[in-house]
Amino acid sequence: MKVCVINYTKTIMKPIEDLARELNLEIIPADPENAINVIKKQGPSVVIINWIDSSTLDLCLSIRQIKLKNGFIHILLTGTKEMTGEIFMAISESADDYIYMPFTKDELMIRLHLAAGNIELHNKLSSTKKKLLMHAKEDPVTGVLNRRALLDEILNEMGRAARKDEFSCTIMIIVKNYDEMLAESGHRAIDSFMAEFSRRLKKSVRPYDKLGRYDSERFLIFLPNTNNINAGIVAKRIVEGLQSKKFRFRDSVFEPCVAIGISELNPSDMGESKNSEALLINDLIMDSFIRRAELASDKACEKGDNNIEIYTFT
Repeated sequence: MKVCVINYTKTIMKPIEDLARELNLEIIPADPENAINVIKKQGPSVVIINWIDSSTLDLCLSIRQIKLKNGFIHILLTGTKEMTGEIFMAISESADDYIYMPFTKDELMIRLHLAAGNIELHNKLSSTKKKLLMHAKEDPVTGVLNRRALLDEILNEMGRAARKDEFSCTIMIIVKNYDEMLAESGHRAIDSFMAEFSRRLKKSVRPYDKLGRYDSERFLIFLPNTNNINAGIVAKRIVEGLQSKKFRFRDSVFEPCVAIGISELNPSDMGESKNSEALLINDLIMDSFIRRAELASDKACEKGDNNIEIYTFT
């Protein structure tokens, strides 16, 4: 465990150093002036701060704002009993625990044991929160973005595209015979098929393209920095990927028939800023943008299986 000690004195460091030898702790001394940089660079799990004055509270608040890859930072304050009021205020706002001076090696060991438990708890809660957020954005069957999350991502990307003066495209993919396959094979089999279908779609696009399930039988892909020509190349690659190998689930074999529509968006049509007016305009533009891809996919449906249609303003 890495332990950063700030405003250290000989009285504080003696039990810490004694315990470090027993528990193989890595002690990182720091001054208030360089503490934030030291913590960001060294990534300690525990920070022990000797309370000096009200500036220590500001330091605690600054430390609490630091986000480390290895997770939560446990802040342990130390001071005299005369400082109880100030330390209580810090505990209420940012710190996690306290220990009065002078303290023994055994007392510190108990505090570090409690710190380890607190760190583990916070890291588990953080991991659970991330999973909940991820699941809130995912389609439960396919694992790609759900409709609401996809639209949010597209709206964010539109502002970036406007600032960088880049064209963007959307690709709407319709599984034409979805209802027929569902009626023939049932929900469990069709869910397995759709999961594999989305995996093949993901392999056909770039890591930073946005893929989501728009509704039960339709997927939507947002392609940043892409024009109609390049989007057409992606669409052909999607068809090839879907036809490269049969879809199977137990005794069922699926032969999906798709229709693909493409729509292009000019950066000059979008707002660059994030104020409410620009976001409202972009939201309306996004609806039109997606609707054009949808109309193109409907037209592709009429022309036959695995057809690709690019929307044109006529």
